[in-house]
Amino acid sequence: MKVLVTGATGFIGGEYVKHLCAAHPEVQVFFGGRDAERGNQLAVATGAHFYRGDLTDGTYASGVCKQIDAVVHCAGLTGVWGDYERYYRANVLTVEKLLSAATATGVRRFVNIGTPGIYFDLNDHLNVTEDFLPPRFADNYVRTKYQAETRVLRAHSEQLKTLSLRPRFVIGPGDVSLFPRLIRLHRNGQLKQLGEGRNIVSMTCLPNLMQALDCAVFGSDDVTGDVYNIADPEPVNFWQTINQLMQVMSLPAIKRKVPYPAAYAVSACLEAWHRLIRSRDEPTLMRIKTAVLAHSFTLNVEKAQRQLGYQPLDNMTQTIEDFVRWYKNSPHPDKR
Repeated sequence: MKVLVTGATGFIGGEYVKHLCAAHPEVQVFFGGRDAERGNQLAVATGAHFYRGDLTDGTYASGVCKQIDAVVHCAGLTGVWGDYERYYRANVLTVEKLLSAATATGVRRFVNIGTPGIYFDLNDHLNVTEDFLPPRFADNYVRTKYQAETRVLRAHSEQLKTLSLRPRFVIGPGDVSLFPRLIRLHRNGQLKQLGEGRNIVSMTCLPNLMQALDCAVFGSDDVTGDVYNIADPEPVNFWQTINQLMQVMSLPAIKRKVPYPAAYAVSACLEAWHRLIRSRDEPTLMRIKTAVLAHSFTLNVEKAQRQLGYQPLDNMTQTIEDFVRWYKNSPHPDKR
């Protein structure tokens, strides 16, 4: 079997390449990305084949899909600031080019990494199922990721079986987003608890996501043609979990608090100012990021357990320890 992983110079794609090479030696692994240095390092470390290029280039997309059995699409642009066209090109156009190439070259399965951010409307939501959609999307990132998902499901056929996974707050070794940013803010004295700290959230430990991806790639055809929430078996208290991280990092607990309404108001003002001056730089505080840190948001993963065969384990403590070990021994730019 030959598997192509796109966006593998990023966190999830890169970790899945490592997982495939270690856990499925019978699989030939190919991967794409635009970061030549990281791609070459991953190729040397795993023995997988690296193809550098841009998925908006149809010729490149066709080339990397040749003789491939399954595509795991992890590439895309994340973030909450920026114009629609930029996100559309990175998240929708790439999917369209890749699906067209996969169909033309005879790829049999297409696994897409989506986002449960499409559900979030800056309010509390508990036990969210896959059929929920808010009245409007919170930002251009989730809007274009949902558009990409619709393309993936529309492409599902007898020849090309497709499905999408929506993992929430993926954490583990290799994460350069959530945990590193919070550690950096805490070390700089800028991290404060928003609200009363009672918000519970779904998170996804990296081993559970790797298991879900295996279910999607190697499962029967019955698992395809659908979308699945992916998260750990039980939600956690967000701020208690962050303090657990800080304790393992040998950093003090987060004790300072800011009322959520005050933080939200400051965020709104900063956003308005950046739009007024047409700044391309992201504001230091934004309403959606503030809301994410202060609200409860949990996913229902029963469909993934029932149909996909997903059986997540409670790996939070071990995953935090693994992350800290990796973080302290990596040349991460935020580490000091």
